Amino acid sequence: MRSLNALILLAVLVTLSSGSVQAQNALNVTNDMNATNDTAVAEVAHVVEAAAPLPETVNAAEVIPQETASRFKQLSTFVKGATTVLGKNTAQEYIDVSKTANRDTVFTREAGASTPAVKVGITKVNTAEDKYVQVTNKAVGSWDLAGWTLASAGNTTFTFPALTLKEESFVRVHEGEGVGSLTDIYTNGTAPLWIDNLVSLQDADGSIISTYDVSTAPVAGAWVDPLAKQIQY
Repeated sequence: MRSLNALILLAVLVTLSSGSVQAQNALNVTNDMNATNDTAVAEVAHVVEAAAPLPETVNAAEVIPQETASRFKQLSTFVKGATTVLGKNTAQEYIDVSKTANRDTVFTREAGASTPAVKVGITKVNTAEDKYVQVTNKAVGSWDLAGWTLASAGNTTFTFPALTLKEESFVRVHEGEGVGSLTDIYTNGTAPLWIDNLVSLQDADGSIISTYDVSTAPVAGAWVDPLAKQIQY
């Protein structure tokens, strides 16, 4: 009986001894983990203390941007100054001659006489049954046509009588006979006004002033009633 009690007591002591050892090991592990955490916290605090403290408020004007290298090349340099709009700062120096020209002047081709920039010329040729050549005055003022001629293939086909062509007016020279007017005069002959495809206007000295290609003259067409051959009920 005594030996049984001794065995029971020995077993209890062994159990208590092993539990205290495990508890001591667990306590050592906990202490090691706490020490490691304390060391990490201390290192972080040391790094934070080493950094420069930031001010509570930062003024935008005091912040200096850092220069960074750009991959773009500056092709021009901005120079501050007045803006110039090309084409609008140029003074207008032209003169409207249509308001200052003497419209009563009769221009001629004589030496020393004034001559306008735009002169008279052939503006139309009618190749239909009523053949005529139209001469228009595009000059500023009247134009004296006395002694002027129409010529074709080197031959004179018509000589103008004493005639003053007013500004922006025209005269038609008709081939054949007819009653003349301020805008229409007739050759009163059977000779054609043009021999080949070119007819020229020459001044009294024989200089060619204007030439017209008759082959390019539009041909007037007769109007055709589209319903003329339709059956009417």
